[in-house]
Amino acid sequence: MNKKRRFAVIMAGGRGTRFWPASTKARPKQFMDLLGGGTMLQKTASRFANITGAEGVLVVTGANYKTIAANQLPLLPEKNLLLEPVGRNTAACIGWAAETLRRRGFAESVMIVAASDHKIEPVDGFEKTIANATMLAESGYLCTIGITPDNPATGYGYLQIGEEIKPGNRVKSFKEKPDSVTAEKYLTSGEYLWNSGMFIWRVDSFLSELEKHMPDLYKAIVQLPDTTAPSLEDYGTLESESIDYGVMEKTDKAVVVPAHFKWSDIGDWPGARGAGVNMGESLVIDSENSLVFDETGRLTVIVGLNNVSVVSTDKVTLVMSDSSAQKIKELVNALDAKGSDLI
Repeated sequence: MNKKRRFAVIMAGGRGTRFWPASTKARPKQFMDLLGGGTMLQKTASRFANITGAEGVLVVTGANYKTIAANQLPLLPEKNLLLEPVGRNTAACIGWAAETLRRRGFAESVMIVAASDHKIEPVDGFEKTIANATMLAESGYLCTIGITPDNPATGYGYLQIGEEIKPGNRVKSFKEKPDSVTAEKYLTSGEYLWNSGMFIWRVDSFLSELEKHMPDLYKAIVQLPDTTAPSLEDYGTLESESIDYGVMEKTDKAVVVPAHFKWSDIGDWPGARGAGVNMGESLVIDSENSLVFDETGRLTVIVGLNNVSVVSTDKVTLVMSDSSAQKIKELVNALDAKGSDLI
């Protein structure tokens, strides 16, 4: 067995709350066919299987999604489906996957970490980017992929480019989602890339940095039972923190390679429109930048409205301006607190 190879870890446990009402607890967006030709999860797994082989793809998802994930990915080995009893953010999710690979004898292997809801094309550009990132990962760096911005987007985090380390650069700083004025400054400076949220590193390199910067989480992860379905009692006590806050913003080994592909983060409805998502019959008059996603079979008519999304399911119709896209998560949380069956 080759103990030094590449693996892909796909994070597919989110609820997709900003994609409500189409995305619900029972059917989060990663299990939906939004672009045609397969669900978001299936497309992501297929993209990575070209690099790692099907046996090299691991999926971390919620325990309640075991059946749907297994049905959508019949070629995935059962042991490669890692089931979280509860979500504990990305540091725990990625750390557990890395420890799982180390226990299986792949500490010297490279792991590629990505979310399940990105649109990426062309495939050959993606594979070239992963190859460049792998070169840096094999030298001990924690590598991320940066997207060259083409507009002053406020919905993405940014990476400030530092010293050149071919075929990439050190990450000088991580920046939170900016306001429009700051985003414009980032764009015109030419010193910033969008943070894609994809990571490439050796298993042992990452675990070493996790131990250094998040020692409590590291200790708890290595003490987890050797199982693909830990109990709530064991997993639920893990520290909940993002990998960016917990490790990447603290490590001195962070580097970035530029993407040789087009990328869309289908994280909310405006992002979905940019990626080409649409469904149903619509008539749009004197309106621009509008999305219709209708599962009911009715005609949707938009007149004199710009930058809006109209989303209809059998239970809910949402009409929303782009500027309010980030408020959907608050709405879903409020409905959840009331025990609503609409989420």
